[in-house]
Parts: sequence; structure tokens; C-alpha cells
Amino acid sequence: MSKVILRYLQSVDEAEFLMAFNEVWEENFDFVHYWESIANKDFQTYVEVAPSFAKGHHIPKEHVPAALLFAFNEEGKIVGRTSIRFELNDHLLKVGGHIGYGVCPNFRNQGYATQILAESLNFVRNNIKGLKKVLVTCDEGNIGSEKTIRKNGGELENIIEVDGVKKMRFWIDL
Repeated sequence: MSKVILRYLQSVDEAEFLMAFNEVWEENFDFVHYWESIANKDFQTYVEVAPSFAKGHHIPKEHVPAALLFAFNEEGKIVGRTSIRFELNDHLLKVGGHIGYGVCPNFRNQGYATQILAESLNFVRNNIKGLKKVLVTCDEGNIGSEKTIRKNGGELENIIEVDGVKKMRFWIDL
């Protein structure tokens, strides 16, 4: 397995992005935040505005600043993505946490999730000053995500029910 690199999309990534975007994703999983609402499904617009989300620009008022990065393997294939939130609101404190990640269906069960989360934690350490620990959540019963979070140092705080779904809430010390 090759090493994962997290970065913003660039203009040259369009074909690779579309392949990843068009994979068969779970119905409730948003692979590309703000793709429709802010970028109007236009790749170049997304490339241009996505880095500003980390500064809180162009995002809805109730959302928080976040780095929306894509995970590339050494062959230049998009294997997943991560959403790294710079702060938590009430909703993220329950459900989403500081880091939300996803692995493209064609690249699952190859260790990429563990690498994406590890690199996301490195990003937090290097770019978000003042955080001593981060919250990462997953649905109860999502064994792959639970293992990924635990491999990266996640300690289960509790399991809460939100809208009929049991969420496991893990904290990872930085």
C-alpha cells in the first residue's frame, strides 16, 4: 500500500475527482461538502473556493471553518477525503467531531482509512493551535471506522443516540 497525501484539489485533478465522486457511495454520506450548494457542481469553482472554507469564507453561517482535503495515493489516485473542522458547534460535538473522513469504495479494506485519519491528525497538530485533543465519531456497528479510530489512539467516551442512530464518540489526544 502506498502512502497517503492530503491536499486540496488542483485543476489537474478533475478526471480523478470525477472517478472518485461517481463511485457508489452510501446514501447518507456526503463525499464532497458544498459541491452543489457553493460550487454549483463546477469543478474549477470548487478548486478555487475550497481553501477559503478553512478561513470560514463562503460557508453557511451555522457551519464552522474546515479544511476539506482529498487523500491521494502515490499513484495519484484519489482514495478518499477528510473534513478537518477547526472548532465544534453543538451538532459536531454530538455527531461529526473535529475530523470526518471517507474512503472511496474501490479503495476500502486496504488500510487507507487509518492513514487518512493519521494524516488528518498531523494536519491538526501542524495547523490548529490550541487543540489538545480531537473528537472523532462513527456509527455504532461500523467496525472498520471503530478500528481505524482506535488504531489512531481513540478512546471511547460514550455512545449517544441522535435521530435514531447510535454514535460512538472517541477522543484522540494530540
